[in-house]
Amino acid sequence: MLINRRIAERIVKYAELGKKDVVFEVGCGTGNLSVEILKFCKVIGVEKDVRLVKFLQKRFKREIDIGKFNLIHGDALKLDFPFFTKFVSNIPYEISSPLIFKLLKCNFVLAVVMLQKEFAKRLCKEDSRLGVISKAHCTSRITEIVGRENFEPKPNVESAIVLIRPKPEIEVKNRELFEKFVTFSFSMRRKKLQNIVKEFERRHGISFDLDPDLTHKRPEEIGARNFARIVDDLRTK
Repeated sequence: MLINRRIAERIVKYAELGKKDVVFEVGCGTGNLSVEILKFCKVIGVEKDVRLVKFLQKRFKREIDIGKFNLIHGDALKLDFPFFTKFVSNIPYEISSPLIFKLLKCNFVLAVVMLQKEFAKRLCKEDSRLGVISKAHCTSRITEIVGRENFEPKPNVESAIVLIRPKPEIEVKNRELFEKFVTFSFSMRRKKLQNIVKEFERRHGISFDLDPDLTHKRPEEIGARNFARIVDDLRTK
């Protein structure tokens, strides 16, 4: 749970909120971030823990009664996401990967998310499955690192605030195949690309025109643009 109000205020500032925004918040906790968001606009919040839901219902009774805070008791990974313009959350770290992938498939203006620092780095770089695939959906950057002392109880890791804009860094002709090939490649990350490609071709009945300069590289050395070129240059067998 984030206990530093100044950091909550900065998260909201990064989100550039206006009266017409509808913010989707996953993992409201005790509402320390929610209260800052509600100063600017409507919130749709999701909380899985029934005890926290009851606490939030009491804390934000007025906002709930007037329709400014729509509180949902449920699992964000199982729910259909509602309409929202911006995603602002200090999300539970154990669901970071599936939740970010789900978010990237939505239409939104901006997302400001608190993530575990190492996960945030993977999202913003191009040496992991998450980082490579995200480049076909968005642009992301770390705005600041947040120390353990800003949470209660203290986590074992540092955190980071990440700004995500739904503006792809790369163009991909066939996004489904791109994601399938990237996922397959990083599942064999210790192998060189030439061997990965051969196995993928065998399984899927397609052929890639592979750049000779990439053949001896491993997935974390390829980069999002090269992955996109490989997939875009495929030919059916």
